[in-house]
Amino acid sequence: MTAIRFPRLFSILATTFLVTPVWAQEAPEEPDAAAKAAVEAQGFRLPPQLRQIAYRDANPWVLHTNVRVGEGDSNVTFGGLGAIPFRNDVPGADQVDAPLRVYDDGAVGLDEPRADELDADGNQTSTPGGTYDVFDDDGNLLGTFVSYTPGLTRNWAYQNEEQAGDGTISLNQFSTQSTGAAFQREAESSGIGFEMAVSRRIMKLGRKAELNFSAAVGLSDFSASTSSTITADLVQLTDVYQISGDIPDAPFQGPSIVDLTINGPDGNPVAIGDLETTVPLQQITPDRRFTTVPDGATVLGSWAIDGAYYSFRLGPEVRGHVTERIAFSAGAGLLGAVIGSDFSVSEALVLEDYLTSGTVGIQATDSMTELVLGYYAEASIEYWLTQRTGLFLGAVLESIDDFNQQFGGRTASVMLGEALVVRFGIVHRF
Repeated sequence: MTAIRFPRLFSILATTFLVTPVWAQEAPEEPDAAAKAAVEAQGFRLPPQLRQIAYRDANPWVLHTNVRVGEGDSNVTFGGLGAIPFRNDVPGADQVDAPLRVYDDGAVGLDEPRADELDADGNQTSTPGGTYDVFDDDGNLLGTFVSYTPGLTRNWAYQNEEQAGDGTISLNQFSTQSTGAAFQREAESSGIGFEMAVSRRIMKLGRKAELNFSAAVGLSDFSASTSSTITADLVQLTDVYQISGDIPDAPFQGPSIVDLTINGPDGNPVAIGDLETTVPLQQITPDRRFTTVPDGATVLGSWAIDGAYYSFRLGPEVRGHVTERIAFSAGAGLLGAVIGSDFSVSEALVLEDYLTSGTVGIQATDSMTELVLGYYAEASIEYWLTQRTGLFLGAVLESIDDFNQQFGGRTASVMLGEALVVRFGIVHRF
């Protein structure tokens, strides 16, 4: 796009400098400003040509303060949607030093002997694979608990019946890969911005015109959003653990403790302690599997980008008087924009009738700032109320390169394109 725009810019500038000498015909020497003031003090008015010169020569600087109104044909393309990473960083299932592995549908923690299973020297007193009793100081039974067994753990959980196999429990992590889902939306804008421009006379072009160098800065904004349900590839990490005993009903959260009661002599229940019913699970496993199901995931998502940009224009400008109070200006040059934007993503994996410990998805915002370039051409008409202050109305054609933002494999491409902006405000010489 840039390769096409800059030849246009050079054409505009070349035309400006070719036309300028025709306008800038040789003019007679202009009268001295002090002499003109003396004549005016005597009650005489200068002829129109000299009054135009007075307006122009008041000061070499010109300031525009204005509102800009315009709607461009810009739009935003969201691409690469639906890539949800694993929610948890699960250590290798064969890593003995991992204190806890948290999955989307369960967890496994490493086990060790409890305080009631150890003697004063730290040796295990309970029988691995069996149970042990705990008494209070008076010899009353407080509870019967499952003993620590090396290689097994009492600290684990799972949530869905589908995870139970033949003597095994499968614990899973879910993620998705994008299949290239994309949407295009028209970018919205407030339509109203603010701008300031200043120009400095470089040289006179006869009685009625001058060549200036102009610089302007303005503020504009844009936004776009969309939401939809899309399809992605389902990626599943599965660790398969062996269980030592009957599989408890789902959902299960271990250790599992129940109150142990008996009927007393009067027939009323009497609590005699706690009973642990935990079924130990394999503490580590080498059985880790990855499976990918093409188009096997449904993702509910919403995406939005909000941005604002400071634009600046630099280039030559020709200004000339048509009458005493009416003048015109025209110019062209380089257009730049410093764009700052926030790209917001909210995506959630839809797992119908399947319990997870939390939403499998991503919700985050990425911010970035970038400079993009283009070109502009402008023209305006001015009505001077005094030699220093006037009103103006004009238009600017702005053409700017695309702006691209990437976040987690997703893209938001903002095509600002070409926009025709109307400007109106106050012009002042100083």
